Amino acid sequence: MKKSAIAGCLTAVLLVSGCASAGNTSIKNETGATIDQKIHDNVTTKQQVRDMFGDPMDTHFTDSGHEEWKYSFVTSKANGTNFIPYYGAFSNGSHGQEKSLTIIFNGNVVWHHTMSSSNIKAHSGI
Repeated sequence: MKKSAIAGCLTAVLLVSGCASAGNTSIKNETGATIDQKIHDNVTTKQQVRDMFGDPMDTHFTDSGHEEWKYSFVTSKANGTNFIPYYGAFSNGSHGQEKSLTIIFNGNVVWHHTMSSSNIKAHSGI
């Protein structure tokens, strides 16, 4: 009986602690290598980029007047300690990964591009 109660509690915690994601899902499964296969500097056009990844999350112009498009995607999971009674009320957080694709255009053609990925952590409480 005790084992089934513990298993039930663990299942409830796992269901509640699911994942969260935000951003442009078109780069969710991309890596630097897969991006380099799709985007070629001085060859790929704005329309081809838009067809592959959709509209960017952010656009602006550099100091030199080149248009820059940014795509980003973040996934995060709640830390397991968030669900420990009392402890979770004073210390909680999450961890995950952020991906970012930046493309700079020279006119209508890709001038430079870069894909980065980094681990992220967030913490709040005492």
